[in-house]
Amino acid sequence: MINISTDSRFNIILPSSNKALGEAIKNATPEQLAQLKEGKDIKSLLTSVFQDKISVTKSDTVLLDILKNSTVFKNMGSLTDNLQSLLKELKTSPDLSPKITVLETFLKNAATMDGPTLKNQIANSGVFMESKFATALQKIPNLTQTLEQLRTLLTQSPQSEAKVLQKQISTLLDSQVLPTSSQNLQSAITLTETLKKVSDNLQTLLSKSDPLYSKEVSVLAQKLDQLSALQEIKTTLSQLYGILLGSNTADTNTLLDSIEKLLKNLSNTPTEELKTFTQNLKSSINEGNITKELSTIITKLDEFTNPKALVTETLLKESMESDLKSNLLSLHEDLTQSSDPNAPKLLEQTDKLLTQIDYHQLVSHVGTSNSVYFPFAWDQLEEGSMTFKKTTGKKFYCEINLRLKNYGTLDLMMALYEGNQLEIQAQTESSDLKTLIHENLPQLRSLLIDSGLSPRTIRVYEKSETVSSQNDTYTIQSGGNDLGFEVKV
Repeated sequence: MINISTDSRFNIILPSSNKALGEAIKNATPEQLAQLKEGKDIKSLLTSVFQDKISVTKSDTVLLDILKNSTVFKNMGSLTDNLQSLLKELKTSPDLSPKITVLETFLKNAATMDGPTLKNQIANSGVFMESKFATALQKIPNLTQTLEQLRTLLTQSPQSEAKVLQKQISTLLDSQVLPTSSQNLQSAITLTETLKKVSDNLQTLLSKSDPLYSKEVSVLAQKLDQLSALQEIKTTLSQLYGILLGSNTADTNTLLDSIEKLLKNLSNTPTEELKTFTQNLKSSINEGNITKELSTIITKLDEFTNPKALVTETLLKESMESDLKSNLLSLHEDLTQSSDPNAPKLLEQTDKLLTQIDYHQLVSHVGTSNSVYFPFAWDQLEEGSMTFKKTTGKKFYCEINLRLKNYGTLDLMMALYEGNQLEIQAQTESSDLKTLIHENLPQLRSLLIDSGLSPRTIRVYEKSETVSSQNDTYTIQSGGNDLGFEVKV
């Protein structure tokens, strides 16, 4: 394992640490460098490149162009092939053989691919190593923020249980348990036990929520908007009246008086009067209803129930053990100190692999997307990468670019929206591959449907063919997430 330091996550900023960035700067033209620097020194530039952001700047565009068009990166080949070559050479060096077992775990065959395996391979690809540091360092601060939000929410609740819970949370926030939990397992265990009590008390509070904020009242309020039959309106108002009799909120008496007047004059009540009451009811529900927010808080608290995951050193150790970049950096460190005659060659191969990972990290950041090499071993593959992006409106895009030994390039663009609606566009270099894909489309559709996805459209065409304007749907828009190098699958 490499030495775990909280500063390590910032090493990507410097060209001496990030090999891909160093190569990009070396291959930049004077004009490109001038555009990048814009009067700043290189260190300032590179620091700004790695700040969290959701939009693409002019400097990002220039750097992305350098990365994608430099022959250095175009000729790197398949990372899995390069990793296999490294492992083959390592087997000739007995002193370094312990590294073989862990590195071999990153060579899963594409035939074994499924959802969980894909997610695991991407998460441990090394592209997200620095974000694992950020996640570990933010555990306790995120928990503290969640508890403060909960305490603020509880001030809006009139229930006595909420006041008791507020006091319990204030005591926890003022104690030393929170700050020491990131360093001490016993403190983390104490913290998770306290959080469990808080969560249980929250559940009790929700079960005793005022009737005005119950799901039943919300349903009846929505129903009033849609009813036109007099008897149905009368029945719904009567149901609301019966429920609100048990309410203790400040708005309840006014709402009950309004229902009494409506029921008394129901035969000649103007529609506007009923609409006004419905709007007032909804407003009262929205102003005081914290049930939804409290439910969300309970879900957040569940993320902090594992004591070991709260201790920074333990969390980092576990996540780094399964991370490819971390293991390659560890190997690199061993090789620089090794007297093995093969060490220089092995060091060169390790550097190449680290450069490939650094390349995808840079492309991810300057393109505000998540770029990953194809993380599986596949005999047919010469080179491959995948890019993920989330845009506004809960739309997700995935672009897969492959270069196959027998069929040339295959570019896939997929768009996912409305939860399970999927559109696929495939562009091939080979007419044979196009025919092969067409022949297997029924099986593809069937597999997608079985997995819960609804394939709306699947288009396959050759590069030489004209693409209709409707395919512009697949263009990944500018902007994106602000999650740094994190990925969601």
